[in-house]
Amino acid sequence: MNIKLPISLADVLEALEAHPDPDMKRQSAKRSAISRVSKFLYRPPSEIPTDIPHLRRLLETLHPVPCGIKPKSLSTLKSDLAAALRATGVLQDRETAQPLTPPWDRFLGSAHSSHQVWGLHRFARYCSARSIQPADVSTEAVEAFHAELDATLLTGDPDKHVKSMIDTWNHVIRKSGLDLPVLKRAPSTRYLARPLSDYPVSLQQEIQDYLDRVSHRDLFCEDGPDKPLRETSLRNIKAHLRQLLDELVSVGHEPSEFTQLTKVITADNLKTAFRKMKARRGGDDIPSGLGNIAGTAIAIARHHLNAPEQEITALKAIHKRVAGPPAGMSRKNRERLSQFNSWDNLEQLMRLPSILMSRAQERPLSRDSALAAMHAAAFVILLSCPMRIKNLAGLDLDRHVLPQRSGTHTLYTIRIEGVEVKNGEPIDVFLNADSSKLLHRYIMQFRSQVSQADGRALFPRMSDGEPRCPSNFGGALTQRVRRETGLSVNPHLFRHIAAKMYLDKCPGNFEVVRRLLKHKRLQTTMDFYAELSNQWAHDHYDKVVLSKWKGKTDV
Repeated sequence: MNIKLPISLADVLEALEAHPDPDMKRQSAKRSAISRVSKFLYRPPSEIPTDIPHLRRLLETLHPVPCGIKPKSLSTLKSDLAAALRATGVLQDRETAQPLTPPWDRFLGSAHSSHQVWGLHRFARYCSARSIQPADVSTEAVEAFHAELDATLLTGDPDKHVKSMIDTWNHVIRKSGLDLPVLKRAPSTRYLARPLSDYPVSLQQEIQDYLDRVSHRDLFCEDGPDKPLRETSLRNIKAHLRQLLDELVSVGHEPSEFTQLTKVITADNLKTAFRKMKARRGGDDIPSGLGNIAGTAIAIARHHLNAPEQEITALKAIHKRVAGPPAGMSRKNRERLSQFNSWDNLEQLMRLPSILMSRAQERPLSRDSALAAMHAAAFVILLSCPMRIKNLAGLDLDRHVLPQRSGTHTLYTIRIEGVEVKNGEPIDVFLNADSSKLLHRYIMQFRSQVSQADGRALFPRMSDGEPRCPSNFGGALTQRVRRETGLSVNPHLFRHIAAKMYLDKCPGNFEVVRRLLKHKRLQTTMDFYAELSNQWAHDHYDKVVLSKWKGKTDV
């Protein structure tokens, strides 16, 4: 007789009631776990599925700070939920009670540390239960193990677990000299276009000549743009051409066909490539990058190929069809910014620099404390002067961070020349006393622990004292915010947060925001932040109109 398994946490509650645990304490913990998970996810139990991959993704969104509990309590909560799912047959770990076979016992005995044994033990149990010995391990066995994890792992990332297991397996057999198969990681699912080196030399040279011209590599070149393109723009042009060429090759063209740009930049080629890109990504939405690729094609056709106006018009028509909505805040940034509709979340972010610095001072000689102090200094600068991550990572103590004495205190000014800023607008901001105090403490006490190498970077690399890579530094700051607060905040979002905080208090005053964020044009500021005044309009409507009817009943 087939027993119908619960399909929602409400069904799990019913099953627990029908077949209670004899231990009342365990029974209470299981019921409480479902109730609290429902509360933290803002969903009734009937709307929380028991499908393990789906439930795992929901649980990944929970963080101790927003939930108002300690990390250990959240871990216990998930363990109790897993116990409830096991008790009702939803979650099954078939290998738990299975003893390891002697070959697997010997293999784990060859590991050099307990964490290696821990990293391999689940895989060893899985293989033992299926009579797969270490010598028989194969790619197929790893793939089947991955599928099993995806179906049964309630917490953690199956992909990361398998990658770590493969690395540990290979390390153990290499260090111990075992005659066992070396495992390979599954290939990345990320799409990578062919390099330009796969195409004729003549095309590569023409592309390089074009890039040299638009970047003013020749100081006296007279046919380039008035303003040279930055390195980021040059990289984007090469990436757009690689994507366009790769899609054309994927539909049957030979790389050798494209000997020059005139054979690449045509309306028909763009249509063919864009259809392929859309089909590969799936769905009904137009891929967001097509508009940028079309824009690059138009610029090359007009300024490099001197294409006839008819061809330019055809390319513009394609651009109009695939380009996204007018410039403004992206959907993802709007979602992230909505976190700060909650005053508690905003308070957590504002207090984070002082919390990190206080923690660093408790163990002033620890490297972890030095990194915490560095992140605190970065956050206090972003809150005071929301700049782009490239400028933040590149701050130099001699050129950009200017101290001055004020009585017994040191105050700082952040000054960056316009040539170093994306839109050419200089940054010149005087930090207040509290921000300066925290920055001064980092510089005087902790910076030398971050890197002892020579150099004047405010945020130096440990290896050579040079400025930290913007992408790596930005990623570390994002992870720090997530770990400490549960919020999803990257360094660039600080600019949007600053605009939101100000416009919440002074709706419609976009000129101040323009100056704060160093936009050249007021229209740019309004394109991004006009929608932030919508909530003020609703609040004002509630105050002026709806509040007049509160407490009144229908007649």
